[in-house]
Amino acid sequence: MRHLKLGAILLSGLALVAQEPSNPVSMEKEAALGRQMVAEMSRHTTAIHQPSIENYLQRLGGSIALEIPDANFPFSLRVITGDPCRTTHEPGALPGGYIFVPAALFLAADDEAEFASMLAHSMEHAAERHGTRLATTGQIANYGTIPLIYMGGWSGGCTEAALVPVGFLAAARNDELAADALAVEAVARAGFDPGALARYIGRVQTQRATKFSTLPTRDERVTAMRSIEERLPVSDYWVTSGEFVAIQREVRRLTEKALQLQ
Repeated sequence: MRHLKLGAILLSGLALVAQEPSNPVSMEKEAALGRQMVAEMSRHTTAIHQPSIENYLQRLGGSIALEIPDANFPFSLRVITGDPCRTTHEPGALPGGYIFVPAALFLAADDEAEFASMLAHSMEHAAERHGTRLATTGQIANYGTIPLIYMGGWSGGCTEAALVPVGFLAAARNDELAADALAVEAVARAGFDPGALARYIGRVQTQRATKFSTLPTRDERVTAMRSIEERLPVSDYWVTSGEFVAIQREVRRLTEKALQLQ
C-alpha cells in the first residue's frame, strides 16, 4: 500500500507539471515534487539520526557527487531503518536529488566499494532524472489511474507490474542499465573498485525475472557492467576502510535496537 500511495502522489503532481516531451518537467517543478514526496516518505519511514553514520554518509556521498558533474540538484542523503527495496536494498532516489539509504544496504555490502557503488547507482538515477522523465512519457499517458512505478529503491527496481505497458517496463530496465553503467564509471573516478557493483548485484539479486519485472536480469546487468569495467584504465582502487566496518557495526546495533522496540 505504501508504494501505491506514493505513486499516486507522484502521478497527481506530474499531471500538473508535464511540459514539452523533450523536457517534461522543469527543474523547479521537479524540486517541488521531490519535497512533496520526501514529506510523505518521512511519515512512513524511521530515520537513523546518529552523527557518526550521518557524517560518514555525507562525506562518501560528497565524494561521489564530485564525479557526477551533470547532476541537476544537490544531493540530500539520509539513512532509514526500513528496506522498501528488499530485492537489492537499493537506496530510494526521489525527484530533486533526495536519496533514502536503507540500513539493510550497509549490512548487505561486503565492503565499502560495494556500498559506494549502490549509492552511486541511485544518485545517477536522480542526476539523470529517470523517474520524472519516465513518468511523463507517452507510455503511461493514458494510464492516469495506475500508480507510478518510480525509479530507484522505493519500487522502480523492486517490483513486478502487470498493469503497466510493456514499453514502460522496457524503458525502466534500460534506465537501470544506464544507472549501472554511470555508477561503475563514477566510483572508479572516485577511487573505488569499479567491479564492486557487479559483485554486489551478482551476489544479492536473484536471477529470476518475468516479463513484468522492472529490473533487467542479474546476468544481463553483470555482463554489461563487466564490459564497462574492462575498458577502464588499470589502477589501484580502494575496496574498504576500517571506518566503514565500524559504521556497519553501528548500523547493525541500531537496527537490532529498533527491532527490539517494535
